[in-house]
Amino acid sequence: MKNAYMLIEALMAVIIAGIVAAIFTTMNYYTHIQGNVLKQQNTKTILEVVRSRLLYTAEDPDADSYFELLKEESDSTLPVSVGLGTDAWAKRLYYYTIDLGVSDGTNSPYADTTTSISPNSNIAGRLISSGEDMQLDTTSTDSTAQNDDIMLEIGLGELNHFKLYESSEINGETRGYNSAIMSIDAPTNPLQGTLWYDTDAVTKELKIWDEDQASWVNVN
Repeated sequence: MKNAYMLIEALMAVIIAGIVAAIFTTMNYYTHIQGNVLKQQNTKTILEVVRSRLLYTAEDPDADSYFELLKEESDSTLPVSVGLGTDAWAKRLYYYTIDLGVSDGTNSPYADTTTSISPNSNIAGRLISSGEDMQLDTTSTDSTAQNDDIMLEIGLGELNHFKLYESSEINGETRGYNSAIMSIDAPTNPLQGTLWYDTDAVTKELKIWDEDQASWVNVN
């Protein structure tokens, strides 16, 4: 009987140990998942902060009516001056930009390349985190982030808005759209893509500045 009780006790100990191990394994698994979800959220916040810094530092150094972002480093990462160069997994953020105007190649440290970075021709810059697996899967021909990569693009509309309206940044719901300047007289020194609502009593038209035609074009 004594031996039987000892055997039962041993079996119970093994079962309890197995249950405890399963609980800890499950807890570790969900802790790992929660940790990566938190890192994804933190990375998105980091990308937003970096985007704001890039918008703030943008200039039109070659006076071609296009604002330009700081150009990337030779390894397609952020300029050191921007700071916050890594994501929540401590991996370097990838960064690509383009001079949407006439590139003369002499306006360092701003964008001086006309190589396309996106299927969308109105994208002035792109920020990418390689995500949880720390492997970059998104290329210049992808319109959306691939696999677990996290991407944030900087549109020409929001770039113009930020610089033209004294750093009054538009929110996520209206990103990529430019607010119209409302006046009876045409704005002076407009930039490519500037929207102007002509409040003349007769005209009352929405127009956009076309740099190629050097004129205001009606928006239908």
